[in-house]
Amino acid sequence: MAFQKTKSNSFYPFLKTTINNSHPELRPIAENFILEERLTEQREDSYETHITTPADVGDWKERHEGYISEKVYVVSGTPETFTDHNQPNLLSKLDENQYLVRLEDVTHLSNALALTNNLMIDYLNALIKYPGDKTAHDIVEKVLADWNMKRDRRPIFAGFWGEVKDLFVDSEGKERKHPDWANLLRDRFGLGHLDPDKGEPIPVLLLRYRVSDVINGAPANPHFAAVPNVLDSKWSPFFCPTPVNGWKEGQSLDLTASSEYDYSLNCEIIHRYITYEASYFKYAGWITKSPGRTCEETRRIHLSLLQNDFKYFSEI
Repeated sequence: MAFQKTKSNSFYPFLKTTINNSHPELRPIAENFILEERLTEQREDSYETHITTPADVGDWKERHEGYISEKVYVVSGTPETFTDHNQPNLLSKLDENQYLVRLEDVTHLSNALALTNNLMIDYLNALIKYPGDKTAHDIVEKVLADWNMKRDRRPIFAGFWGEVKDLFVDSEGKERKHPDWANLLRDRFGLGHLDPDKGEPIPVLLLRYRVSDVINGAPANPHFAAVPNVLDSKWSPFFCPTPVNGWKEGQSLDLTASSEYDYSLNCEIIHRYITYEASYFKYAGWITKSPGRTCEETRRIHLSLLQNDFKYFSEI
């Protein structure tokens, strides 16, 4: 398991204490660090320069975010995720022609242009349906320019179109978008932070692009994708590490309201920054309700399916 070297001997007991005594939303974070099998010694060393011995959970979170800001969510250069320090987790043999998909909350885009969310979704849908719509084109191009300029170089989480296209294409291959696609896709990808329970519906945009688009964004750098681990993003109880044994990609939580026996494992990867283009915009819509299953219940099911492959499941 991670952080078992002598110099880390105070951090592991801290994780165990956090599991035993923390709020349900914090316990998964410590569980993830104990379960994590994918950290190289170089990445552990890099992380340890930031955390030393946390005074409490709040201190640990602050130190973790300091590491993420300095080493992963970089404004220029290459995140540690896509360096040789993360070599065992790098993916180099993905089919370049297959599609990746990502769901983005576009609230910040509306705010940047002083538009209502309704108007932003209308413009996005107009451009998707009528690419020649000049008004929509001009607005979206302004959105894209601002968006691409302000984005940092953090790893981008994405899923595979082939695993979710049933929400958009019928059995005969004809485009037939499910009327509740945004809520259903959010649940399939385990994006529990996109929850309108305490606010307004969330405007979202589905981006679809090929693996080759990621590769061609920086062809001189062979490291373009990886299996995600606990040091690739800020804390999230909706993330769960994936065992090394038998798993070539990450596996997202399935928040779908369904029988435990219908629980679905969906692949997830992270890839390096790409410049978003309007041609990647596939659908725009709204998340209107909370996830179909709680994080706690989903993690219980998810971990039960993977427990035989985790080396250190008994530690949690």
